[in-house]
Amino acid sequence: MRDDVLNKVKNLLILEGDMYKTLRKMVSRELEAILLHKNMEELLSILTEKQEVISRLQLLADSWLDALPFVGIDELRGTSGFWNKLEELFSEEQAAELNDVLTETRATAEDLMEAEKSVQNELEKHVQQLREKMLELKHGRSAVIGYAKMGGGQFDVE
Repeated sequence: MRDDVLNKVKNLLILEGDMYKTLRKMVSRELEAILLHKNMEELLSILTEKQEVISRLQLLADSWLDALPFVGIDELRGTSGFWNKLEELFSEEQAAELNDVLTETRATAEDLMEAEKSVQNELEKHVQQLREKMLELKHGRSAVIGYAKMGGGQFDVE
């Protein structure tokens, strides 16, 4: 049973780390959209994609709740002592193995947070320019919708 729990926990951590890596790539794309392309539509698209990954991360967090109560761990992940209690379930070698995966996942999460801070700083520098682009997009879409409502999208050939 402990091997099964160890594998479940490791797999959850690996999956979480993979999602952090995916988010990290998206953050790089955000930075490119802001700095290189100055493309608000691209930025909004990336933010939408990021939200989907963040939603999957939330579902993954819920998986932790399902995976651990049957082994006697009632604390929520992230509370003090959680990892210590979890490591106590395993042999020293297994606990070290778990700790390696945990350390890698934490490093990936920290890298993601640093990148997010960088994007936040760039957004703050370009906020007025981005607002203007958003207004342009909004007005452009409104014009297209108005044009379509007036029948502008259809051409009759006689």
